[in-house]
Amino acid sequence: MTPHQTLGVVVRLFAIWLAIYAARELVGVYVAGRERDDAYVLAIVATVSILAIVFVVVLWFFPKTIARGLLPQASDTPARPSAPEMWFAVGTSLIGLWLVASAVPGLLRNLAVMYLFRSESADTSGVVSSLVYLLVQSAVGAALIFGVNGVRKFIWWARHAGPD
Repeated sequence: MTPHQTLGVVVRLFAIWLAIYAARELVGVYVAGRERDDAYVLAIVATVSILAIVFVVVLWFFPKTIARGLLPQASDTPARPSAPEMWFAVGTSLIGLWLVASAVPGLLRNLAVMYLFRSESADTSGVVSSLVYLLVQSAVGAALIFGVNGVRKFIWWARHAGPD
């Protein structure tokens, strides 16, 4: 695959992730707004939903255009195929990056909640358990980012272990 094709695939994967993430978060915002009897929650959720849909549609139908805008012009020489180990390393690192990137906002939110409500008698046991979960998620993500070789060796060992 050429770098442009690879980036096109990544753009489409990002579009799928964004659609799922936006749907989940917008439903949460709508439910929380309804619980507080917020009069403008429907208008806000509808506006953000329309913007998210437009953004996802553009990402899905024009990944090559986005790739051409991000990468320099490709030469006419065919690209050499990459080794499977290289693809595994890139994929593992991307999964690790995704884990860390999805854990950081939750970590910051939970730390802010703990800081803001430290003097009140609020029950923070749910926040603490969530904080522990997100710290473990961050550690696993960092291990996947920086320890790709070890993960590859472990998977190779697991595939070839056992009776022959």
